[in-house]
Amino acid sequence: MVPVLTEGGRSFKGAALYYLHDKRRAGEAERLTDERVAWTQTVNLPTDDAERGWRMMATTAMKADELKAAAGIKATGRKLTKPALAYSLSWHPDEAPTKAEQVEAAQETLKLLGLGEHQALIVCHTDEPQPHVHVIVNRLRAG
Repeated sequence: MVPVLTEGGRSFKGAALYYLHDKRRAGEAERLTDERVAWTQTVNLPTDDAERGWRMMATTAMKADELKAAAGIKATGRKLTKPALAYSLSWHPDEAPTKAEQVEAAQETLKLLGLGEHQALIVCHTDEPQPHVHVIVNRLRAG
């Protein structure tokens, strides 16, 4: 398995538009088809729906100060400007991991990154010869 970590960003909507849909073609502002998506899995979210899940992740990030105050946590320190983290896990084209094995690998990498209790979406794509998943993580912990 080969992990690839992105730089991260501010927009869960942008990540969702990219990972939950097909790639845009020249001249398109956005593409809402999802033929390359084999399946999705939510992690630490109260929904199994990926579209609702990314919206919940965005809301958590936007309401971070309110959530901290409600939990009795001081709102000190630097503000996190890039709460959306994404990375991919790819296997060799000759390998055929099951959905359960791919989910387990994604959850294990979340734990290794210290993000095991964070909100996340796992998205499996079929647009490359190698099996691969993308993991979108909310770097702000919701609970």
